[in-house]
Amino acid sequence: MACLISLCIPTNGVSQWIFPVLDSIFAQGIEETLFEVIVIDDGNNESFYEKMTDYCAGHSNIVYEKANTPLFQNEIEAYKRAGGEFIKFINHRTVLRQGTLAEYISFIQKYRDSKPIVYFANGTVRQKEEVCEYCSFDEYVKNLSIRTSWSTGMGFWREDFEKIPKDTVYNELFPHTKVLFHERKREKYVIDNRRLLDEMPEGNIPKGAYDVFYAFAVEYPAILCDLLRSKDISADTFLSVKKDTLEFVMEQYFAYVVRKRPCSYDTSTFEKSIRIFYSRAEASACLRRLTWKHIKEKFCKKSR
Repeated sequence: MACLISLCIPTNGVSQWIFPVLDSIFAQGIEETLFEVIVIDDGNNESFYEKMTDYCAGHSNIVYEKANTPLFQNEIEAYKRAGGEFIKFINHRTVLRQGTLAEYISFIQKYRDSKPIVYFANGTVRQKEEVCEYCSFDEYVKNLSIRTSWSTGMGFWREDFEKIPKDTVYNELFPHTKVLFHERKREKYVIDNRRLLDEMPEGNIPKGAYDVFYAFAVEYPAILCDLLRSKDISADTFLSVKKDTLEFVMEQYFAYVVRKRPCSYDTSTFEKSIRIFYSRAEASACLRRLTWKHIKEKFCKKSR
């Protein structure tokens, strides 16, 4: 008999992150037959492999597999192995707050008949209620904005995932968008904005080595363009999300290029990438706003 929920954790084998996450799951006090944990590891850490093997020996509901996948494709591999009625992505740096797994299960039981499309925004959106229902895909995308580029909020019904053709080619940088944007004609879309997860500090461990400016200034807006061309989102929604995306891109530029904060990202392509969807004037104006905001925050701190 299938369990209610599969918690899918793609990882590159960082012990300092994933074991606190696993501990937070099994400390929830939920009967282990009701959920399963899928860990897909595309790292090359023998010590991590041994620790995971030992951890799995203490639980009957963990699936742990090694994978050799490019960039973020181990996320999709985790989904393919999930057997639960509902599939929830768990970032390998986000611990579950006490009671979170029970809330996921309550959500499944409440919506299992209507099966709306859902995103768990974890307190990052502005909306009237903690849990809001929307009646169109366009409204849903506009309210989520750039958060649709983030896997952390992903949660979906397994039967919806099984509708995606087996030979689908997933975007290398944003593979989850094929899943998130697959059902565009559903009667109900839900943004659950409750704070259910806590992100652990990154510390000195590299977060990613991909080209951050190409990813968010080129690849992600191109995905939005596909939605606009197919008329699944309006021009107003496209422009709104595009604007928020520029804000995010320039925040990365300000942090890692202007202020030279250490990072593992490739930041070499900014000048080339920013010109695809944005004008120089747009980027400069956004950078000025961020610089002024930083100056004001710094001044306020000194004044206290």
